[in-house]
Amino acid sequence: MAAAAAPAGAAVTTGAYGLSAYGFIHISPVAFATPFTTPEVAGPFVYPGFVTTGGILDRAKPLQAYSQVGSVKVYGFSQVEQLNSSLVSSTCRIGFSGTAFGDATIQAGSIVAPDVPGFPSIPLIRNPAPNTVIHLGPLTVVLNRQLVVAKTLTVTGIYISGLGQNLSIAVTRCPTFVDDGAPASNR
Repeated sequence: MAAAAAPAGAAVTTGAYGLSAYGFIHISPVAFATPFTTPEVAGPFVYPGFVTTGGILDRAKPLQAYSQVGSVKVYGFSQVEQLNSSLVSSTCRIGFSGTAFGDATIQAGSIVAPDVPGFPSIPLIRNPAPNTVIHLGPLTVVLNRQLVVAKTLTVTGIYISGLGQNLSIAVTRCPTFVDDGAPASNR
């Protein structure tokens, strides 16, 4: 109802997509779902030497969105030979007060670099707190990345950035009608 009263072009709706990348590798949002195009699915997604997934399922309703990406493997960032997870998901919802909130789940996730002597396997937290950061030299991995920009909460299950490249996995967006002051520093 609130979106209908907004000026043309200003209406914000919920949405979800499986992954996207910007930098020297560009991947437009894969399996983008809105309340008008839901569910959206994609079979295995492969960008050789960069990222592979087993499958993507995204859903959006007027008050919530959900993204699920199975069998994630990320390659191609220095310092990280491979980031793995059997499943990455994110969700966001609009509460009764108009505030959007969300969370992320990472099942059986880890960062490994078996060809780098002394690099320990780093397990990824199953239900990370919002904006859990792992620094890996020039790379930053953010688990359950949550940002409010232009009154829209974006929840990203795993966000990797550095070396002029970023990758977003399991992304949901929900408008928020209350500015909760969430930091917008990890853009």
